[in-house]
Amino acid sequence: MEKRKFTLVGLGIIIILSISAIFILNGAKSKGEDPEIIEVSAPVVNPELQVLHDKKVKEADVITKYLQEENGFFEQVGNRLTEKDYEFQMMLAVRSIDDIQVKYILTNKKVTEAEQGEVKSIFYEIVEKNNLDPHSFTLTVSDRD
Repeated sequence: MEKRKFTLVGLGIIIILSISAIFILNGAKSKGEDPEIIEVSAPVVNPELQVLHDKKVKEADVITKYLQEENGFFEQVGNRLTEKDYEFQMMLAVRSIDDIQVKYILTNKKVTEAEQGEVKSIFYEIVEKNNLDPHSFTLTVSDRD
């Protein structure tokens, strides 16, 4: 008898929960809301930090365009490297005016200390020629491997 009573109580709870769920879902649909969509508010950002972030993004964009313009810095470096028979790919990450990361990947040569030194020498010579701050750049030279 007790086992049967326990089963009936459990079944009753399941039925009540099921009916409640149906009413909740139907209530949301009748209000024109999608029950599967949960609205999440945008994170609160300090306006001063947002202005600073926007300024840094704009600054990085200006620097990138300046470095990559026709007859600009990277074209000058590329021309000199090509004259020295280097084939390469270049990767660039500009985080700010003081944090410019450049990676040259040599595709036709294994990078030795001598090769790395020559590429860095060419790069920093052109940095100075263009009146840029050499401390703003982090240069890496590697091969495909």
